[in-house]
Amino acid sequence: MSILSSIKSMFSSAPKEAKQPKAMPSEEYEGFEIIPMPAAEGGQYRLNGIIRKGEQEHQMIRADMFGSADDCANEMKRKSKILIDQMGDRLFN
Repeated sequence: MSILSSIKSMFSSAPKEAKQPKAMPSEEYEGFEIIPMPAAEGGQYRLNGIIRKGEQEHQMIRADMFGSADDCANEMKRKSKILIDQMGDRLFN
């Protein structure tokens, strides 16, 4: 039966469960902590992470998709720095 189950799962249209994003090494920038958390989705990684300052947090999720978790984390850090430069503490309002 396990062989039949395996074959059935290959052809079923049931979506696979999304894995929870895993936090990668954080980076400090202008008093903010940037925590990349690439979200695995369909064999790629969606830009996802947290920008934190003290007790305040901003969840950052974008439509950008990358082939590797490292590329995704680097882009999340880059975009977060731009957002911090533009918004500063207003990011939490």
